[in-house]
Amino acid sequence: MRYYLLLNNDSEKDTLYETNVLGEESFEVFYPEKGFIALRNIVHTQPELLESLQILDDHKKQYTITEFLDKVEQWKVKKST
Repeated sequence: MRYYLLLNNDSEKDTLYETNVLGEESFEVFYPEKGFIALRNIVHTQPELLESLQILDDHKKQYTITEFLDKVEQWKVKKST
């Protein structure tokens, strides 16, 4: 399953950009991508933006940031090379 990060003015079309891809989960392993790095940066440097973020999966199911991070916590996170 692939997960996407959308900012306030983004639409589903913006999921095509690699900067909006949080990563992909397969067999309980999460493979982070550029969007995951962006999310981490937002959490640490601009937490006021968190309320305007939206997280979607391949099936267009929405997640809160807490719900998404709870899922990631259950998986093994593969480091980027």
